[in-house]
Order: sequence, then structure tokens, then C-alpha cells
Amino acid sequence: MPMLLKCALLVSRPRGWRAYLWMGLLGILQGKPEPQIALVGLYSLVSFLATAFAVNNYFDVGSDMLNPKKYNPFIGHCDRRALYVVLLNQAVALALVALLTPLSSFLVYLSTVVLGVAYSSPPFRLKARTGLELVSHMLYFGILLFLFGALLSHVQFSQQTVAIALVIGVYSAFLQLRNLRDDREFDGLIGDKTLFVRYPNFSALLLYSTAALSLLGSVYVLPVSLAVALPVAVIFGWKYGWERLVDSFVAVSLSLQVVARLCTCF
Repeated sequence: MPMLLKCALLVSRPRGWRAYLWMGLLGILQGKPEPQIALVGLYSLVSFLATAFAVNNYFDVGSDMLNPKKYNPFIGHCDRRALYVVLLNQAVALALVALLTPLSSFLVYLSTVVLGVAYSSPPFRLKARTGLELVSHMLYFGILLFLFGALLSHVQFSQQTVAIALVIGVYSAFLQLRNLRDDREFDGLIGDKTLFVRYPNFSALLLYSTAALSLLGSVYVLPVSLAVALPVAVIFGWKYGWERLVDSFVAVSLSLQVVARLCTCF
């Protein structure tokens, strides 16, 4: 049993979904949810992210075996029982969201889970379908995460809230395009027709475009954040490369928006 639980944790890859958890928490922190609902929201977000990554690991064994840089616990370490544990936990999270949150929150969460599973698993396997792998990622690993959190907090949707959701969606596309670029060779070998496999030049243009739009959108959400976000981003960019510059700028800018909003509430 301890080994099974350890495998369930390994296949869930918590270190890989920190950015996506942040997106959901940004939504929750747009309002002032009741403590019980906030805990349900956090648990359900963690459960979904664990499910999405575990399912992806399970159905990506073929390509990951070809990629020496990828560590997949399902290759030589864990079996499908670990996936069953993660899915059982996901069922509990779905039940709690259905019982304790408004119908709108449940429907958004259910849509997120369905898309997250369909992304990797046959017969849908959206990640192998040109264009759908990007659009679905923007939704279930971006806009819907934020929307779920915001609905839990009973947020009155304003122009700024919609802008944040759109920035998160574009930034999610940027993250996905990076993954598709890095996995292009191995996706092609197993027959996944991703954007970077079929249209590498156009995909590279999309990568840079989503980076630029993520930066501009973050400034639009809270212009004064530029004074803090830019120096931090330059430091990270200088040390780790231009992609980390984008990551840090978006993260700091949107997080400062939450800080500014919370300060006005107290």
C-alpha cells in the first residue's frame, strides 16, 4: 500500500503543475469565498491536476520511452493501479464539488476534468489532433481553471476579470506551444499530428505571438505592476532565458493584481 500511494504521487507529477494551480488560485482570490468552499476548491484543483498529469503519463508511455529526457513513472516503476488511485480521488473531488458548490461551478469543473482526460486518452486524444491540442489546453489548463475559482468566490465579472481570464488563456497557449516544440521529434515518431509536427514555422510564430500577448495583457490588467514585474522578469530572463522572463513577468503581474485587490478589501 505505501508503494502504491507513492506511485500515485509520482504519476501525478506535482512539480509539473504549479503554474496551473496558480491559475485556479488566482480565480479563487478574486473574491472572498467561505473557508469551507475555499478548501473544497483547493482540493478539487489539486485532484484535477493530479488526474490530468497521471492520465497523460499513462497514455504517453510510447513517446516517453523514446525521449531520454522524459521521466515517466509508468515505465519500469509503477503500474496502472496508481492511475486508479488518482482517478478514485478525482471521483471524490467531483462528488464534493457537486454537493457543496453552485451548479455553475460544478459544470465548469466537470468540463475541465472531461477535457483534461480527453486530451491524452483514446479515442479522443486531443493532443494528437492539430489545433485541438492547443485550444483544449487553453481551456482546461487555463481559462476554465480561473473561471472555476472565480465562480467559487461569487465574483462579479468585470472587464478586468475577463481580461485576466483571457491573459491566462493566452499564457496557457504559450506554455503548451513550448511543450509541443520540445516534444516535436517524439510526437512525430508515434504519429501525433501536433501543430509543431505539421506546421513548425507557423507554430514558432504562434509561440512568440502568445509570449508578446501574455506580456501586454499582464500590463493591461494592472499597469502599475510594471514597476515590480519588469525588474524581476529581467533578472530571471538574464539568468534562465527569455521564456522564464515571460513566466516571471506574467506571474508577478497577475499576482500583484490579487494583492492590490485584497488590499482594497481591508
